[in-house]
Amino acid sequence: MQLKSLEIFLKVVECGSFSHAATHLHTVQSNITNHIKKLEDELNCELLSRQSPIRPTSAGQQLRHYAEQMIELHQQAKFHFSDQTLCHDIPLKIGSMETTAATRLPQLFKDVLSQLPELRLHLNTGTTRELIDRVYKGDLDCAFIASSQVLPDFYNLLAWTEHLVLICPKEVHAFPDKKVLLNTPFLAIRQGCFYRKSIESFLQGYDLPPSQLTEMGNLDAILSCVHLGMGYAILPRSYIEKSSYKNTLQFFDIDDQIGEINTYLIANKPQSWSGNLKHFIEQATDILAQSKAVEMT
Repeated sequence: MQLKSLEIFLKVVECGSFSHAATHLHTVQSNITNHIKKLEDELNCELLSRQSPIRPTSAGQQLRHYAEQMIELHQQAKFHFSDQTLCHDIPLKIGSMETTAATRLPQLFKDVLSQLPELRLHLNTGTTRELIDRVYKGDLDCAFIASSQVLPDFYNLLAWTEHLVLICPKEVHAFPDKKVLLNTPFLAIRQGCFYRKSIESFLQGYDLPPSQLTEMGNLDAILSCVHLGMGYAILPRSYIEKSSYKNTLQFFDIDDQIGEINTYLIANKPQSWSGNLKHFIEQATDILAQSKAVEMT
């Protein structure tokens, strides 16, 4: 059933005449009658009573109801996917690592929504591995992930560069030596988190066994355990500086090869973007560029 046929059907019902409908639609009457016949053959019923004026039959009245809804939905879909529009009813599904969600996204979202107040956002947190998989499958529109390089087959926007630090209890006043590191557990988030790889690289650099890693459920639990002297951790400086534990912990810079991690905003290829995603990425790109320009001055 073609939308064009439904539009013609509705115009005939409105005009009460094949010829008048043809005039309004700037076509010939034979084209009008062909579309009506196709609809009647497809639905196996008579839709119009051929009298003057032409009126819809009982079946035609039912089709009129559905045709109006289908054409309205078609117009809404076109409107939603046009470059200039936002769909208020469908939230943009954004994924993020927990650290980025806690430290970077509140300000970014505030700035984006000041320009796009009608945009609705739904935030989901997860590990980098989980987020990449969910964007690929279409479960998320976009996500903020940690990576040492751009991801092939995705749109990539460099958002921030994070600097990782070694986090220790307050009574540790200098970078621990190898002997201390060897006898201290390291607290880490579960597998799939890119920062977990940095911790493993750090341990390898000191010839420390990976068995020293203890998995924790969330970042606040990690900081709480470090505060209580239960181990060390490696996390972004930006997270620690905004944490309530900032003044109760010591943190030390680590080697740049391990300690610098890029955060990318990733999405599938631009030709697949909705209007909402297009507007969000355009605004985020401008805001991030302005922020970087301020940092460089």
